[in-house]
Amino acid sequence: MPRMEDILNLPVQDPPCVEFSAANLKWVKVEGGRQGGDDIALIPFARVEEFVKGESSNAECPASFRIESRRKRSEGSISKPRVDGYLEYTLYWCSYGPEDYRDSESGNGDGSNVKPATGKGSRPGRRHMMRGCLCHFTVKRLYTRPLLALIIYNQRKHVDKTGAPCHGILDRDAVGTRAMYAPRISEDLRQKVMSMLYVGISLDNIIQHHIEAVQGHGGPHNRDDFLTRNDVRNMERVIRNSSHELHVDDECSVKMWVQRHHKHVFFFQDYSVSEPFILVIQTDWQLQQMLHYGNNGLMSFHSTFGSKKLKYPLSTLLVFDSSHNAIPVAWIITSSFVGQFVHKWIGLLAERIRTKDPRWRLSAFLVDNPSFDISTIRNATTLKCNKRCLSN
Repeated sequence: MPRMEDILNLPVQDPPCVEFSAANLKWVKVEGGRQGGDDIALIPFARVEEFVKGESSNAECPASFRIESRRKRSEGSISKPRVDGYLEYTLYWCSYGPEDYRDSESGNGDGSNVKPATGKGSRPGRRHMMRGCLCHFTVKRLYTRPLLALIIYNQRKHVDKTGAPCHGILDRDAVGTRAMYAPRISEDLRQKVMSMLYVGISLDNIIQHHIEAVQGHGGPHNRDDFLTRNDVRNMERVIRNSSHELHVDDECSVKMWVQRHHKHVFFFQDYSVSEPFILVIQTDWQLQQMLHYGNNGLMSFHSTFGSKKLKYPLSTLLVFDSSHNAIPVAWIITSSFVGQFVHKWIGLLAERIRTKDPRWRLSAFLVDNPSFDISTIRNATTLKCNKRCLSN
């Protein structure tokens, strides 16, 4: 067992995977010091976030590690730093702890175990998640080696003070509840709900559609199945409070938005004397829906949405699920008639789809204006039957 003074002799571990967890690292226990008996490992400081994400994806105990406390020092502030001295100190704690409100919520017990374990006071916004989980770890950006992070795992198991599992599939009391699954809805569901809110679908309709979908597959199987009205309200609030006017000049504002959201911008062409403004937006979730429901299915082009409200019309590409509900899979904003320059991006979109699935084909492409360049759409999407490329 090495002493704390020997930690810099430990190997720096840098797993090749994009995200990694404690299971991908070799841990050692140190002798003496304030961290005596804790598991420690050295990783590059630049990969701390990837470690935190990996730890949150524990199959048996899905969690979300929040920052419980953080301290920083400036370089040169210590004349003789300890070997484990830090420039940055961050304590991460499982979102299901450290407080335990299980007894207080059920009305059982004397409430003696509901006091905050860290002295930070009540957390009323997260009371439903507090199950006394003691899993936590510390990350130190070393003072003498600022490119390295020392991870000190104080408690690696997701257990309460009795040593019993307190959430996840190993906790019998969590079976059938949200505590059995991840603490938050997935990014895929969040993108789906946000897309529905953006196109004007009401909160009640979103919840009703979700309830029917959960009932259709026999009840809840993951955290997404526990979508609540409060989840949707929070996303409504994000949309309502977000400001997309990043600059007083519209042109600068758009360019700044494109730079900040480059992951979701599929095609962008700035306005010029000879070329129109074109912005095509498609999120990863929308791409997956297009792959799933567009193959051997219908796609519709709705080119009038928002034409009376916006400076430039917002058009929408739609596919349809098994219940014939329309799902927006891309948005197109252009300063000219959208069908006139569809060749600019429709071929690139089809190519993007086929890099994911070379067998992807449409059965029909519905357009809402007969002046569309039907041949361009037909050639790009390779319709199974050319006669079924319809226009209303």
